[in-house]
Parts: sequence; C-alpha cells; structure tokens
Amino acid sequence: MDFTDFTKFTNMFEYKVYLYALGFMFLSEFIIWVFTSIGNKENSKKSDKGSIWAIIFGYCLSIYISYYFTGSAVNAFIKNLMFPHFFYYIGIFLIITGTIIRAYSVWTLKKAFTLSVQTTSDQHLIQKGFYHYVRNPAYTGSILSLLGIAFSLRNILSPIVVLIICIICYGIRIKVEEKALKKQFNKEFEDYCKHTYCLFPFIW
Repeated sequence: MDFTDFTKFTNMFEYKVYLYALGFMFLSEFIIWVFTSIGNKENSKKSDKGSIWAIIFGYCLSIYISYYFTGSAVNAFIKNLMFPHFFYYIGIFLIITGTIIRAYSVWTLKKAFTLSVQTTSDQHLIQKGFYHYVRNPAYTGSILSLLGIAFSLRNILSPIVVLIICIICYGIRIKVEEKALKKQFNKEFEDYCKHTYCLFPFIW
C-alpha cells in the first residue's frame, strides 16, 4: 500500500487533491481520538466486548483492499477492471462528505461520544442533528469515506469488497452498542429505533 504512488491517477493535480482529502480524513480521526481520550469517563460502565477492534480492523482492511486491487500484486485482469474517470470525483466527494458527517456527529454527542462502548448514569439519548434520522451517523460517515477511497482509485471490485467488510465489522460494533443503549434507556431507545434508520436513510 503506497500513498505516494501517483501513477494510479490521471495527473498530478488529481493525485494532490486526493492526498489533501485523505489528509483531511486522517487529521479528523486524530482530532477525534484526542478529543475522546481527554473526555474519557472513569465512572462509565464499559460494554465494548472488544468491538473496537472490529472497527479498527475493518477500517484498516478497507483502505488496504482499495490499494491492493490497484497494485502490482493483483492479477492484471482484476487490476484493469476500472470505473470511468468521473468516479474519481465521486470518491473525493465521498471522502470529504463522510469526514464532515463523522466529525459533526461526534461534535453533536460531545462528551457522550467514546471510541469504546460505554454508558454513564447521567447520559441522555441524543436525537438531534443527524441522530434525528440515523442512529449511527458517525459510522455512516466513516463508511462513506472508506468507499470514497475505493471509488477514487476506481477499481470496480474495491467498493464492493469494502462495503462487505464495513457491513460485517461495523455491524458487529452496532450490535454491541445498541444492546448497551437498550439496556441503558429501555423503552426510550426502542421508540427511537422505530423512527430512525441504522446507518443509511431508506436503506438500512
């Protein structure tokens, strides 16, 4: 996986735009990590069950797969299965949009957002912003950004495999998280689930 390989793009300008979008995504993740580390609650009830590792694994594997299908190690036939050039722009749009959605979702939750699944006795069920429509918009943003990387590199198989990885890994996390929220908020969370989608409006 080589981030410095500009031969995957039609010109140097597109390569630089891609790097800026990627840098924006990684910088946002770093800030979120710092933000959640500072706000970590000592008196919280942890219910993570190791699901954070499913997220980390899925995130890293998705990026690796996007590069693998465009690399020299893959079969030439698979490598040459390419989307039309305009999918590069779709990819850049998804990276930036997904990053903004994730960052705004984290900001909406503020101190209630944690990288590991945990709840506190004084916690409230947030239902504003993107959370009014979907229950896990921060994960929606991450998945969109990961799909954006795949589309930017334009191999046809990449977004398919990345989507499967995300459904499995984020699905594990969401199952653990929603179980903890249901235990914490009982009927309030059940009612919330009835009028919201899990990740993508009108789809899931």
